[in-house]
Amino acid sequence: MLRHAALIAVLLASPAAASDDPRGLLGPAAAPCAVEPTGPLTLPDLVDLALCHNPATAVAWAASRSAAANVGIARAASLPTVSVTVGPTLSRTDYFGSQRFVTANGQAFGATSNSTDLGSSASLALNYLLFDFGGRAARIDAARSNQRAALGQIADTAQSVALTTVTAYNGLQANLAAATAAQATVAFNRSSFDLADGKRRAGVSTPADALQARTALAQAELTLVQAQGNARTSAGQLAVAVGLPPTAVLSLAPAPALASGDALRRDVTLLIAEAERLRPDLRIAAASRDAADAQIRAARSDTRPSLSAAAQNNLGYANSSTDSNRASLGLTVSIPLFNGYDRTYRVAAARAEADRQAALLEQTRQQAGLDVFTQKTALDTQIRVLATARELINSASASADIAQGRFRAGVGTFTDLLNAQSALASARQQLVSADFGVRDAQARLARAIGDVTIAVDANRSSR
Repeated sequence: MLRHAALIAVLLASPAAASDDPRGLLGPAAAPCAVEPTGPLTLPDLVDLALCHNPATAVAWAASRSAAANVGIARAASLPTVSVTVGPTLSRTDYFGSQRFVTANGQAFGATSNSTDLGSSASLALNYLLFDFGGRAARIDAARSNQRAALGQIADTAQSVALTTVTAYNGLQANLAAATAAQATVAFNRSSFDLADGKRRAGVSTPADALQARTALAQAELTLVQAQGNARTSAGQLAVAVGLPPTAVLSLAPAPALASGDALRRDVTLLIAEAERLRPDLRIAAASRDAADAQIRAARSDTRPSLSAAAQNNLGYANSSTDSNRASLGLTVSIPLFNGYDRTYRVAAARAEADRQAALLEQTRQQAGLDVFTQKTALDTQIRVLATARELINSASASADIAQGRFRAGVGTFTDLLNAQSALASARQQLVSADFGVRDAQARLARAIGDVTIAVDANRSSR
């Protein structure tokens, strides 16, 4: 198994100790990283680096923590709410008396008085939803299903990152091998040029043969330069795939021999069944369907009565009046009667979404089967292509050696030699393409099954 994928699974299953996660739902704030590998890097080392440094992994990890927090939010509805209110009060009261007084000059006025009080109050309130026809439980189930989908997304992202790294690694190794093949072609063509030029100087060959030899050598050198440039581009692509700048220089271990891939050569029906068990996108689709089903139950609960309990205690103090303490306890039944058919349409929308998610699950299942079938066919084809390419390189090498020997002995034409060395150069490139074509096909089939580690671990070797 990939080290980071295993670490992610373990840490997601374990409680966290973060202060902002009192119930241990979220897990660590960032995806774990293994010890950075040292020395020449193998393909598994590169995949481990990619899973640690590629931004896509961090995005999926953060989404899983958000989904875990939503589970905590949904669970909060199952617990009572408690609040405390404390504060000072300043009040003024004016009193207007009903008795009237008349002065000596006949002016009348009423007796008034006022008072100002400074006091304080404190209130403790508790509210608890006792029964709501399963609405809270349904919302918790929906949040948990969404969390399972987020965890599945981590696995899906990890496999996509791993596949990207594998294909980038294979692309680099293929271009390096192509450059090596081009160097061998340059060496062979140079010896042919030297032979043709020597014969020209000795007067036993026409200048045209030497010119053709020089042209073939220049073409081989051009192919070598292009292969070397492709290798540099592939190196930058691999560096970015593992989360590093394209200018980073990676020290790579030699590519191991092509793995047999026996686990990928089983009957396609068995591989499709394995994909239905392993593929993260199927788990995501199933979790989304379960969340939609739970939302139907939650929407239905909103159309039914609910029962709540409330308790409250109020303490008051004033500097000019008697202190007071008042407590209350009660039950409340809330019965939804009519709200413009809002709840009715919410139930209908939830049912439609559940139907959509069920259809998406079936669509994903069918696509998974097609992916496996397509990639299995591609792998079988590439294996046959590789077998043919190996036969081709053997015959082309022998033919080129014979043609060069015949030309050296003066019993063969230079045209025959040019044709033979051109066929050899093509055979070398086709062998490289076929070899790494099989490696890529193995990785893509493993990804289609839902376990790209099959292709990665085949390249794992002890240091």
